[in-house]
Amino acid sequence: MISKCLSNSRCLVVENFIMGSILQRTLIFIGLLVAGLVIYSAWYGIKADRHDETVVPYLESTLPKLTSWQYSQLEPLLSPQARIEFDSDEGQEVYRLFSKLGRLESIGTPEYLGDRSETSEALGDIEVVAYQVPLQFETGLGVIKINLASDGERYYIQHFGIHSEIFANAGSSQ
Repeated sequence: MISKCLSNSRCLVVENFIMGSILQRTLIFIGLLVAGLVIYSAWYGIKADRHDETVVPYLESTLPKLTSWQYSQLEPLLSPQARIEFDSDEGQEVYRLFSKLGRLESIGTPEYLGDRSETSEALGDIEVVAYQVPLQFETGLGVIKINLASDGERYYIQHFGIHSEIFANAGSSQ
């Protein structure tokens, strides 16, 4: 069958057409994939820029208060939901644990991680914006991942966690 087809010029045209069609479809698929990635990257960048205008200055003024390790300075910054969590014994213990990092020495460049819409019982419809920021403490480097809730008027700290080698070293020495 193949030898008959090779001697026939029509079969070669059909084979070329089929191979060309497959190649064309593959190139179209790859082109659409690349275009989709470019559009997503641009959309993500626009969203990051939109939040950076307001969130970065907020973080620069808020992080020193958060890392003062004085709950009286942190409490007014918290969302109502976060305030309930921090008022618990467990929340207070975690905040005291973070104080082992010592004094904040410098704040790195905040990095936008994403956002989502939620409904809060106390605040209504909110937008939650996530950032991570490298921080230099007197005991070493740390990274805070922080979720800020915005009700359209101001930001509230919804949740945060600090990652540092000091916690890993303290856990292994016990």
